[in-house]
Formats: sequence, C-alpha cells, structure tokens
Amino acid sequence: MRPILFQLGSFPLRSYGLLIALAFMVGIWIARRRAAKSGYDPDVIIDLSVIVILVSILGARLAYVFVRWDYYQHDVLGIFRIWEGGLVQYGGMVAGALVGLWFFRRRGIDMWAGADLMAPSLAMGVTIGRIGCFLNGCCYGKVCEQPWGVVFNENSIAGMRYPGVHLHPTQLYESFLGLVVFFVLLAADRKKPFEGFLLWLFVILLSVCRFLIDPVRQYGTESIAFQSGTFALTNNQVFSVALVLLSIGFMVYLSRRSHVGRGGSTTP
Repeated sequence: MRPILFQLGSFPLRSYGLLIALAFMVGIWIARRRAAKSGYDPDVIIDLSVIVILVSILGARLAYVFVRWDYYQHDVLGIFRIWEGGLVQYGGMVAGALVGLWFFRRRGIDMWAGADLMAPSLAMGVTIGRIGCFLNGCCYGKVCEQPWGVVFNENSIAGMRYPGVHLHPTQLYESFLGLVVFFVLLAADRKKPFEGFLLWLFVILLSVCRFLIDPVRQYGTESIAFQSGTFALTNNQVFSVALVLLSIGFMVYLSRRSHVGRGGSTTP
C-alpha cells in the first residue's frame, strides 16, 4: 500500500525493510525475556540473533531466486535488490532454524530447549513481517469479490500488475494467523510435554496456515507443483505437508526420548 514511507533526502525509507527490521528486533526482545525467565543468559540471544538474521535473510532470498531463476538469470544484479521484496518464508525459516540449533549445541545449551525459547519470536516475526509485505504490495492474493478486498497503491508491485482491482490481502491473513499462533505457543509453553515441543508446534501451525491461505494467493506458473483442472497445489503447499509430517515425526521422537529420560519405557 505504501512501499516508501518517506524520503530522507535522497534516501527512501522503505516499509518492507523497516518492518523486517522491526520483526527481528521485537523477536529478539521477546526471546531475551524468555531466556532470562528460564535461567539462561539473555545475551546469548544477541549472539545468536546476529547469525540467524544474516542466514535467514540469505536463505529466504536464495530460495526466492531459485524458484524465479528464469527471471533473475537475465537480471543478476536484481538478486541483490532485496529491498524490492522477494523472500521465501520457508527458505529463511529452515536456514535460520538449522543455524540456531547448531548455535545452541555449540554453546552447550540443550538445542531443543533453546529452540522452544525462540519459537514465539518466530511467530511474532511472521506477524510483523507480513505487514511489511502488505505495505510493500508483494505476496498479494488473487482477485477478491468480498468486501475486504484491497486495491493496492499503483506504485506497489500488486498495484502495477492489477491496477484498480480488489485483491485478497493474503499478507494480512497470514499476519493475523501468525499472531494467533504466537498466543497459542505462549499458552502451550505452560504445560509443554517435552523440550522441542514449541518449535515443532510452531512449524505445524504455520504450515497449516500457509496451506489454507495459498489457494487465494497469486502465483505464477513456476510456483504450481501440481494441477488438474481447477485443482492445484503450490510448491509451498507441498512443502507445508512435508513439514507437518516431519514435525510429527520429530514430536514422536522427542516425546519418546523424554519419556526414556524420565526412567519410563517406550514399550507397551
């Protein structure tokens, strides 16, 4: 809706970059508070965040470039214009999670306990980050005939491609659901059955949300994994299903490990 908030001389302050930065800052603040309450050094979160921010952005951008290589092979410099938008959420999430788990293990912290500390921050990152997508006019939806359909600013990506057309504000759908997931994780944290539960619960909930939103999100043909008539599955929907199955597998494994650690038995 407003890709450039205002100009500082010749420098444009872009809403997308500002909201992504805000998402990381709020996420770090939440994680530090949770670390302190759990008896961990909150400064560890600062060290982790520097690495995760860089790796997450790199992973999200590389994933975006990969699925749109037909375009970027003719505009290699465009790969570096990240302020224009173009991050694949799953790419950043997977890259950041792997580095985060490695970091906690290297610091001598149970990596699953550390992952649980960060899980609500990830959900809040989705909430704030998608508002940045909305202001930027990227990640928009299909034509919407409902009263809440949005006509994007003509200077935004959606507005240039669909001038004067009401579109689904899929960015706000995901932002709202990210906030719901955030509060679900905080509630689940009070009685989580094992370490690592919050991380995989977050992955499951986010994947389900993404699967449900994708049918009304606008995609090019390169993002369609399967289509038969009017039925289609996007690459992200297929990946969402894979992540849900992976998460369930890890939950079973971590639950059994926790049970054995408490002196129980995994046999009936």
